[in-house]
Amino acid sequence: MFACRSVVLCCLGGLVALTSCPVRANWHPEPEPLAWSRLRTRHLPGEGWTFVDAIANPKLQAAEYLRSPRVSMTQTDGVVVEIEAGLLLRRADQSEWSARVIPMRAVCNAGRMDRQDSIGNWNAYPDRPDTPVKVAWMCSLP
Repeated sequence: MFACRSVVLCCLGGLVALTSCPVRANWHPEPEPLAWSRLRTRHLPGEGWTFVDAIANPKLQAAEYLRSPRVSMTQTDGVVVEIEAGLLLRRADQSEWSARVIPMRAVCNAGRMDRQDSIGNWNAYPDRPDTPVKVAWMCSLP
């Protein structure tokens, strides 16, 4: 369980990166590959998903998506873009895909991503090297 949670957090780190940079967004996602599109249609609930990124290696296959970006202003963090983050995930030792939808937000002025916990609190999500440019892109969406 702990290992699976770590993988989910790592993969979602890319989504967090999409919302945390105050610079103009030069980054944008590549078009969604057909194979991921088919998996998304089968495993992620609802419509309106935007492909963000994917990884595939011998140990893990994962794709990140977002939908429903909404801009708001907070007293402590300034401008934020709240999203629904979608994750498709399969480890090498698994035959079935798992899918998760997680409330996240890009904190535009800080260049970071936050994840909402089960009681509604926002917590900083671990950064990856590409987080600031992805955050800038997310902040340019709405």
